[in-house]
Amino acid sequence: MASRERPADRGTAHVSAGLSRRAFVQRMAGFGAATLLTTCGGPLVTPTPPPKLRRIGYLSGNASASALNYAGPFRQQLRELGYLEGRDIVIEFRIAENVADRLPGMAAELVALPVDILIAEAQAAQLAARDATKSIPIVLTLGSDPVAAGLVTSLARPGGNITGVITASLQTSGKRVELLKETAPGLARIGIISNANIAAMRSVVQATEDAARTLRIETHAFNVHNAGELDAAVETMAREHLDGLVMLTGLSIIRDQRQVPDLAAKYRLPQMFADIEIVRAGGLMQFGANFAAIYRKAAFLVDKILKGANPGELPIEQPAEFDFIVNLAAAQRIGLTVPNSVLRQATEVIR
Repeated sequence: MASRERPADRGTAHVSAGLSRRAFVQRMAGFGAATLLTTCGGPLVTPTPPPKLRRIGYLSGNASASALNYAGPFRQQLRELGYLEGRDIVIEFRIAENVADRLPGMAAELVALPVDILIAEAQAAQLAARDATKSIPIVLTLGSDPVAAGLVTSLARPGGNITGVITASLQTSGKRVELLKETAPGLARIGIISNANIAAMRSVVQATEDAARTLRIETHAFNVHNAGELDAAVETMAREHLDGLVMLTGLSIIRDQRQVPDLAAKYRLPQMFADIEIVRAGGLMQFGANFAAIYRKAAFLVDKILKGANPGELPIEQPAEFDFIVNLAAAQRIGLTVPNSVLRQATEVIR
């Protein structure tokens, strides 16, 4: 016998069918909207544009080994700030290998690429960068006195397209003489070696002479253009019976990093250097700005400029962290005992 559909069953079937149709219509409406957005290029399918690749030019007058070593903390800090090389930035290196005449051409190459920012390492590169562009931002590193060099108007407000981080200060110059005197108390006459190719060195020499005068130490200045003159300067110090030497920044005038340490050891002269590499190669002592900190600061300046800051309104930063390295093996070579009062001040002791 055929079953009869009860009224309640018909109602239930009617409601279920109605809900299914409604859900179906809603689903189709949503599908249609999504299809419309897709075909019309709506926001759901608009691709995110890739980040703009920014070019950083890195111009250095130093040797490759030194320049790439200095650039390490700079690149690391940029990574920590979120810039990945190859994705966000590319760094174009131009390194002159201590041949200053190559720098103007290298600066012109970087400007022609073009780069978004120029890092200019040491004064010769800084002058070349300044002459190559008045619009591309320039960040100075390893500068001693950019005002005296004519690169900026003042440290507080550099002006133009230049900012940066300097490595020298009057405090640094004075401390070198103080530490050398504390290490060799009999010091009465010293030679001061400076790089004659860097005009701004004059103010650093003056600050060193002033500090020596305060300690009643007589000074003899030797402004050196090249490695041959450097040999002659140390030999003159020995001939005139000077008691020691202070060598200011001069990686571009040395034959190799052992040149002055070996000559000084031959004549048993205590030495103080501004360049850390020379002490690691056999020099007695080094005092100066912590270069890793300098280059990290440079990376922060690059970050600010890439985000829209005007370089001429960013103050030139001065060193806040310093290295003092003592090489006890070098002290032994010249028969010098380094006092404990000096060793306690060292940030690193080479044995």
